[in-house]
Amino acid sequence: MSLPLKIAFWATVAGQIILLLAFIAFKEDTLRSGTSVLLETAPVDPRSILQGDFAILDYKIAELPNWAKDSDRGEPFYVQLYEHPNGVWVADAYTREEPRGVRVYIKGTVNDRQRLEFGIDTFFIPEGKGFIIGQATDVKVRVSIGSSGKAVIDDLILDGTPFDPTVPPKNISQKPPPPRPEIETPEPGSPPVSPARK
Repeated sequence: MSLPLKIAFWATVAGQIILLLAFIAFKEDTLRSGTSVLLETAPVDPRSILQGDFAILDYKIAELPNWAKDSDRGEPFYVQLYEHPNGVWVADAYTREEPRGVRVYIKGTVNDRQRLEFGIDTFFIPEGKGFIIGQATDVKVRVSIGSSGKAVIDDLILDGTPFDPTVPPKNISQKPPPPRPEIETPEPGSPPVSPARK
């Protein structure tokens, strides 16, 4: 490998490492200094709720108001939030311009389904634990929102409890499955007996 190619290769590697470190630093800073809010999720197509080791998330606040339904894909929106008495943060207003003097707002972009994506649309789950999320009846997401409206996921709340891959949600029955019915073995020479005819 020639010297210019070596330099280009190592410059690319260094650039990727710097970007990764910058992303980690941004996430840690947002978690530490951002505003913690609890968001309610919206139903997701069961066929797409799990993608490999990630759960796909959608949010109630992702639905655009009627006046913005024809927005172009990739168009930015800012959702001003306020805390409902039940602790969930809900949408107060949607604007195309970044709000001034508003304490808490989240930035999203329009996707191909005419809904907003906020960069918090996936959640990593350990292999084989996706059923815990899939069978929860109430899924909320604790996120931290920075001063520029960018958000990072802090925790997933399933049926009122922080996500723990070792503990199934409350609505999953812990009872063992019922025993399988025994099939009576017929004596030699007699016709087989169906369990339904016993």
